[in-house]
Amino acid sequence: MAKTKTGRPRCEKAREAVLGAADELLRENGPGGLTVEGVAARAGVGKPTIYRWWPTLADIVLEVLLNRAEAEIPVPAQGSLEAILRQFLRRSVDSLSDDTADHLRFLMAQAQRDDAFRQRFRENFVAARREALQSIFRRGQERGELPAEPDPEFQADLIFGAMWYRLLTGHAPLDRTFADQLTDAALAVATPGGA
Repeated sequence: MAKTKTGRPRCEKAREAVLGAADELLRENGPGGLTVEGVAARAGVGKPTIYRWWPTLADIVLEVLLNRAEAEIPVPAQGSLEAILRQFLRRSVDSLSDDTADHLRFLMAQAQRDDAFRQRFRENFVAARREALQSIFRRGQERGELPAEPDPEFQADLIFGAMWYRLLTGHAPLDRTFADQLTDAALAVATPGGA
């Protein structure tokens, strides 16, 4: 979860209302239509509640996406390295519906304008998704399906770099075909004689 300001504990009902309102408004109106006033009105809370709990509007969207990623893209518990990686990457691209993709592009744009938010984005969303992916490669190494090199950090850069590039440029689809190609390429780099 994104780091929030200190103050009174958050009411879970109000928190869920704010997260839902921000998600809906961003879907309906895009980034230009997302305002604290609009979120507060839709959620039925006061603006001070929002300012007390989240440093910026982007932090609200960040929390929405963190919750969504944890629910929709878990690391599969069973299977070979290839099966687990393929399922994880398919779920990752499946989760990038037009709305979620727009949310991520909004967060990346905010991260370029606001250094403090960039750090929160990196420490929360980016770190959590990288850890999930790296755990797949570490598990493959522990079971002897992979050699010690390349390291999971490099694998995460390779995979997420390609995904972010497609997400930000829109030059080609983020679909299951791409997820399968990415799985095959990552495994070819990671296994002896693969590259």
